[in-house]
Amino acid sequence: MSTCYRYSYCCLFLIWFVTGVFAQKKKDTFLPPYKGIFTRPAKLIPTAFTPDAPIAGNGDLGIVVGGTPAKQCIYIAKNDFWKAKTGYPEGGLCLPGGLNISIPELDGATYYAEQVIANGNINVTCKKGDLTYKLNLFVPAGSNKVILEMSVTGKPCAVTLGIWSQTGFDSRNESGERDGISYTMRHFDSPELDWPSHVALAVHPIGSTGNYFTLKPSTKVIVVVGASTNHEQSDYLGAAIASVKHASPSVVAGLRKSNDQWWRTFWNQSHVELGDTLLEKYYYGAQYLLASCSRNSNFPPGLCGNSITADAVSAWQGDYHANYNYQAPWWASFSSNHVELTDGYDNPVLAYMQKAQVHAKELMHCRGVYYPVGIGPKGFASSMYPLTEEKMMKNYGIKDLNLEGGLMFCGQRSNAAFLTVNMFQRFYHTYDREYAMKVYPFIREVADFWEDYLKYENGQYNDYNDNFWEVGPWTDNWRLDMQSGDTNNTNTLGLLKMFYKGILEMSAFLQVDQDKRAKWEHIQQHLYPVPLAVSNGMTRVKAAERGTSSGSEGRTKPGFGRVSAYAWVFPSDITGVRSTPEFAEILRKEIGRWDSLPGGDATWNNLGNGFETYFTTAIRVGYDPEAVITKLKERIAKTALPNFWVQQSGGLTETLSAVPSCINEMLLQSYEGMIRVFPAWPGENARFHHLRTYGAFLVSSEKQAGTVRQVTINSEKGRPCSVENPWNTALSVTEDGKPLIATVNGNVYTFPTKAGSTYQLTAKLTATQARGLHASK
Repeated sequence: MSTCYRYSYCCLFLIWFVTGVFAQKKKDTFLPPYKGIFTRPAKLIPTAFTPDAPIAGNGDLGIVVGGTPAKQCIYIAKNDFWKAKTGYPEGGLCLPGGLNISIPELDGATYYAEQVIANGNINVTCKKGDLTYKLNLFVPAGSNKVILEMSVTGKPCAVTLGIWSQTGFDSRNESGERDGISYTMRHFDSPELDWPSHVALAVHPIGSTGNYFTLKPSTKVIVVVGASTNHEQSDYLGAAIASVKHASPSVVAGLRKSNDQWWRTFWNQSHVELGDTLLEKYYYGAQYLLASCSRNSNFPPGLCGNSITADAVSAWQGDYHANYNYQAPWWASFSSNHVELTDGYDNPVLAYMQKAQVHAKELMHCRGVYYPVGIGPKGFASSMYPLTEEKMMKNYGIKDLNLEGGLMFCGQRSNAAFLTVNMFQRFYHTYDREYAMKVYPFIREVADFWEDYLKYENGQYNDYNDNFWEVGPWTDNWRLDMQSGDTNNTNTLGLLKMFYKGILEMSAFLQVDQDKRAKWEHIQQHLYPVPLAVSNGMTRVKAAERGTSSGSEGRTKPGFGRVSAYAWVFPSDITGVRSTPEFAEILRKEIGRWDSLPGGDATWNNLGNGFETYFTTAIRVGYDPEAVITKLKERIAKTALPNFWVQQSGGLTETLSAVPSCINEMLLQSYEGMIRVFPAWPGENARFHHLRTYGAFLVSSEKQAGTVRQVTINSEKGRPCSVENPWNTALSVTEDGKPLIATVNGNVYTFPTKAGSTYQLTAKLTATQARGLHASK
């Protein structure tokens, strides 16, 4: 065989091997093998914060399994059950109720439970002597029911069911029976509410004539709980009763089958293999928790999701906090190709637009929109100060009912700009025209506000009286901070850099507002630069050019922390090792000081806020990935619960993006104008399937023995594609198996794509390299 022939043969073998094997793997059905393991009943319930119990949900209805073996309690929460009373803290997300299961024979029994993320099931086993009790629970996809299947071995036991609704917080409650079905209701419908909320829960044990029965070893009892609110059905009680009355074993089997299929589809939208079970466990665990609470597009999850076991009043009412908390849960959904989980994000924002226009006009004397720190669904103002002097004194020690117009803006102007972050992320990852048209009116309103609010002086746009941190009656020197505030705070400056880049691209994509583009470009190019300070020979980031009182000395001292990270690195996409190498180096050095000279609230082990950005930010600016993984594992170990929730005190659902976003950025990056495969993965082996990038591409690749084996790109919208060459040799590109010529600029290859086509990138190996690979196989 000639050398030329052998070389050609080896190259063909390489292409066949890496594409064929990977294609075969893609056809396999992927399900994550991880389970949350519980060896004792939960202790951190009831609570408005994160429970330490098994969790399941269908994206609207959520359950938390609590209680003891003898007195089990299934807490039932729902995304759309809110008390819409203004005047903090008198409204917010509330708990509908739950189901009690009393089995006296299990008093003192052992407890074991599994939270199975592959299909959203919870399995409980309790043992006492010869008696073994098993309970399986799930919340079917697309059906607001809770399915419970009970069985025993060894000997029979008596079971009593009790459906209940949460009382208190000025709710009205009812319980009764209709057509042999027990039900309970909770109502918030007093005249002072913005809108009423009603919820009904109904329970039906299939095959039993009542809620008391004997569970025998030879039988299995299926219990169905139905839930409905007035936001779904005007006859919410009738809907809840009907949903359980007509349930049968065959109906339940169908619900189980469709639920299993939903989770199979979800998990096969993308997956990663890291060779690290701890990272994989929390990667998939976080995505499970988000999928369990984020499928109601009219009532997306707020701070608490749908796993509350008490009214959320103590957890900032469980609202939509606009200065990062509301946005953060979805920051990994785009790159993980779970875009559908973000469908509900925009709706509360858009529903509040009319009120925000009034706020901008009356309080700021500007066009556009001005958002308070917290909002709720359906235009609800969740962050309104108390409405009476007595309540203001009780909560804040002042009587001023007109503070900030009666709403908590916390001295910040940037909330609306921050709310656009997720909108631009979805736009860049999908280039969905219908979606862009939906959110563009809001984005245009944000532009109008800042065009009026910024002051153009001496060749630059300045941002005055806009605080870096939240300020209010709960902070020191808050009156001075609100009166004069910070000037050119780093958070707003970064968000505006992100914002004007986004509106310029989106308006061009939609071919609208051509007459505004010159102004927007001028603002983008002439914003005040990021404030820096040199201290002891170190260049450090300042939180603001200048500030007042605590705003300049205590709370905005030099140092790069989470708030600046949101605005300048992740999720804003402003800084990177390719696009801004000098600034990335400054931030990389700042991160290196987090253990010794953090400044502000920046530290790897901040247990209050920041988990959602610290580690991803470190990867994006080029910090040592081995060190990041070590720090990430240490942080997980500090507050991880057995249900895969990694807690922090500043919020609940916001942490669900932390591990997936960090891992995704180590495996694949695209925000700097090119696709970078394995840009920061330190391990020898890893693979990923269908991670999503800017440009609406789905990318798959594999790394073996430190070498990238192939890159497969599926183009959804037919946009040009640029890829950083992952090999130290030239690469070849094929389009649906046919050679394609790429334009080469340094180590970046650019080629046109067609919507629906598949592109394979492989290394052009030397004859020696090809022979070596062939021999290794």
